[in-house]
Amino acid sequence: MSVYNFFSCGVFLSILVLLLAPTLFSLGLPGFGGCMVANSVFMFDSLSYYVLFLVLFLGIYSIFCLNWFLNAHTVLFLFMSLFFSCLCFCANHALLFWVYYELSMLPLLYLIFRDSPYSERFIAGWYFSVYLLVTSLPLILILLYLSYLNGTFFILAWEGDLVSFYVYVALSFIFFTKVPLMPFHTWLPIVHAEATSIVSIYLSGYIMKLGLLGVYRCSSFLFNGGLWLYLFVCCVFSVCFIITASTELDGKRWLAFLSLAHIMVAFLGFFVCGVELMPLVFLFCLGHGLSAGLVFGFLWLFYDVTNSRNWLLLKAGVSSNSLMFIVIFGLLSLCSFPPTLQFFCEVGLVSQTSFSLVGTLFWCLYLFFGGLVPLVLCGHVLIRSEGVEYSGYNMYCYIFYFFYLIVWCYLGIILL
Repeated sequence: MSVYNFFSCGVFLSILVLLLAPTLFSLGLPGFGGCMVANSVFMFDSLSYYVLFLVLFLGIYSIFCLNWFLNAHTVLFLFMSLFFSCLCFCANHALLFWVYYELSMLPLLYLIFRDSPYSERFIAGWYFSVYLLVTSLPLILILLYLSYLNGTFFILAWEGDLVSFYVYVALSFIFFTKVPLMPFHTWLPIVHAEATSIVSIYLSGYIMKLGLLGVYRCSSFLFNGGLWLYLFVCCVFSVCFIITASTELDGKRWLAFLSLAHIMVAFLGFFVCGVELMPLVFLFCLGHGLSAGLVFGFLWLFYDVTNSRNWLLLKAGVSSNSLMFIVIFGLLSLCSFPPTLQFFCEVGLVSQTSFSLVGTLFWCLYLFFGGLVPLVLCGHVLIRSEGVEYSGYNMYCYIFYFFYLIVWCYLGIILL
């Protein structure tokens, strides 16, 4: 079965990417280019280029490599979320954008209620559904209002000076609930703690990027001169999230708090990057999604091995060299260790904020604590770990999944 998975999934997808990339380049979409191909309904720019790679990698690799642990009903809903997410990232029509935006999250919400084995899944599910459904109606109303005033449903044709500044601010904050940014961040650790691992992979992998997508598509001009105070508050809280993560023993809640801090880098990039450097933000989103999928994946494996998500007990699952390397590469990817995609993106963003004392101070705190917390945990897991005897679990499908994500996470800057 392992040979079948390797050749039928890994090699096929690698060849597909190699064949697809030249086609995209021929359309005028180089990896760091800001070019765009668009028609009346769909657009394809650097955001779509990178995030579609993320959706395809996380979706196809996880489903094909880990289908041993997924039933047909779950796979169907996962494919629905992946399909509508791909359409959403390319949508130019306001109504279709809203439909795809909502349909990409609803299947995952259903899977939280249906598949989660944890006792508080209903509380987490209702918590997530409140953020999802309460903001759904205001979102479609604002999109219809903007379409009416601009005389078109096509987002690229909208003009920012026709509508009050506060309308766009309200629209941005609706999208901030999905990123999520402070003060709408509380649902993410709760939902991650109660969701299944595959749902957590998708939530941190690409669902968080849907909020950034909406802000960038509909109100990107706000970052030229507005919301600086909100940016400052979010930067302060992102450092607090990293410190909070250091107190968490639950592996999924720990990674959820780190994701809250890491996604702030993409939000900061909207303010400091010009049009020519904006693809750095989306490349960071690709790297962050791959890293989150990798770490949630090995937490899934260790849960099967040790029947615990507690970091004090997970170290008992490090019973071989292969698992040790997975832990090292996974946790180092959270540190933006070179040559990960996040490393090169953060270097570019640091150079763009070097003129600002506040920006420099933020990067000093963020990079110090953001690197220290995963490194300390990595050392704790690896030092004096106790090997376990054979305990009846299939590790090969996980190994292929980890291998594919590690290759793209660490060598993606060369391959893309």
